[in-house]
Amino acid sequence: MLPRKRGVDAGEVQDLHNKAPRAAPAQDKDREEVAEMAGRAPEIDEDLHSRQLAVYGRETMKRLFGSNVLVSGLQGLGAEIAKNLVLAGVKSVTLHDDGKVELWDLSSNFFLSEKDIGQNRAHACVPKLQELNNAVIISTVTGDLTKEQLSNFQAVVFTDISIEKAVEYDEYCHSHQPPIAFIKSEVCGLFGSVFCDFGPEFTVLDVDGEEPHTGIVASISNDNPALVSCVDDERLEFQDGDLVVFSEVHGMTELNDGKPRKIKNARPYSFTLEEDTTSYGTYFRGGIVTQVDVAREVAKVEVPSYRRHLDVVVACEDDDDNDVDIPLVSIYFR
Repeated sequence: MLPRKRGVDAGEVQDLHNKAPRAAPAQDKDREEVAEMAGRAPEIDEDLHSRQLAVYGRETMKRLFGSNVLVSGLQGLGAEIAKNLVLAGVKSVTLHDDGKVELWDLSSNFFLSEKDIGQNRAHACVPKLQELNNAVIISTVTGDLTKEQLSNFQAVVFTDISIEKAVEYDEYCHSHQPPIAFIKSEVCGLFGSVFCDFGPEFTVLDVDGEEPHTGIVASISNDNPALVSCVDDERLEFQDGDLVVFSEVHGMTELNDGKPRKIKNARPYSFTLEEDTTSYGTYFRGGIVTQVDVAREVAKVEVPSYRRHLDVVVACEDDDDNDVDIPLVSIYFR
């Protein structure tokens, strides 16, 4: 079922083709004002967005619904990005492209057809994009973008831009308060690249995007620190410093309190628990150990102007914990 329309009629959609993002419709504005007066954010329709809530979480969904995003470059990659943003349900998407639709565009941009040839790419994409989600405000902008225009957005995505312009826009977004998320991406045949700058510092809520790893406990020693061994049916994917929680442990029930515990000396089928278990009950049987995802603060370090290159050293181990030699990677600055 498509999301319900958020107070934007057909006439307003047509007007948006040549306008930058504007305020939310009166209906939404009234709803937001009422919510603000009540001291809380607008409610999320849990029936409509149940799947997204399960994947993103409530806080991320609130930020998503309040985000205005610019997508510059409406060839194949830009069209795919715009589609995903509209389906995700951001507040508004502004399309930017000065090019006109050509025949070869039809092979990569699935929003275009032969009747669009000769029209502006951004304008031609709006009708079919709007059909995907009437709750998202979709507008277009043409001409050279100014840095001041970027301040209207929480995130900007460029797929067809020179390196000089990319550096100029990125520096503005990086120093803007609050920072504007800057993303530059491109594809060349089977290869692609992406550059992200989310400001001087930001929080990573999900470090690797994977489901938390788990293991089945085989034994836990009454020691300080305690040694935890797991069944050897499947290798553990834990790393030193990870936080884990225990459940369904019989005997040493003190570990079933849901408290995250740090581990070290992680091995394929065992790890050491940084906790004194000498006074705990004796382990009897059972138990599940689950990795805990922890948000991490990330800060960027400015490279001194006199630095001409960086050497990157990577340390790796194979499945048997043997060191693997990785070639030294050197990055030289122009």
